[in-house]
Amino acid sequence: MNGFRLGFVGKSSTWSLLKSLVFPDYVSLRYVNDDHDCKELDLVIVERYMADLVHCQKSFLLSDASIDGVIETVIKGLGLSYLNVGIDVGNSRCGVIVLVEDIPIMHVTLGFARLMRLMRRISRQLSVNLIIGTSPGVSSLVRDLLESLSDVNVKVKVINEDMVNGKKNLFRSRYPYLTIDELDSLVYAFTGLTTTQS
Repeated sequence: MNGFRLGFVGKSSTWSLLKSLVFPDYVSLRYVNDDHDCKELDLVIVERYMADLVHCQKSFLLSDASIDGVIETVIKGLGLSYLNVGIDVGNSRCGVIVLVEDIPIMHVTLGFARLMRLMRRISRQLSVNLIIGTSPGVSSLVRDLLESLSDVNVKVKVINEDMVNGKKNLFRSRYPYLTIDELDSLVYAFTGLTTTQS
């Protein structure tokens, strides 16, 4: 899998939000101006107020233009049934990376309460392989997160922060647009996926 080609129809503020959430290396974006622009796209996300004007075959309505809503719409619109999600838990900021197989497609930094809400929202609809980094300073937060997800379809792998410290620099130059928390969560995700397969 090389990535996805997404189209969008709607407000410029939502377009900007979508652009800030995707990995440009693996998700190409196109603003759809007419039906011809729909060709060769895997998905066209359409804000509800524009629904009657768009006739693209592979379109999906966006009802909620929040960060959570955009992430959920991309996942649902692509028809995914399984996701890998890397998480760097923190007291004030949590990095989140969404991967399809081993391809990172979305990244975001959220507060802890919002992270729990997003993970519950996503894992109600599909199977999620959660790869979480932990250290003594955040172990209680990791425990709280896992307890909040105990009734949804989540498989969990915990990665010790010490395992990944030397790997961050490899990814920093490759993905300069990631926050430090997102970079950590990407390293956790890749480490977890590699150790799962070996």
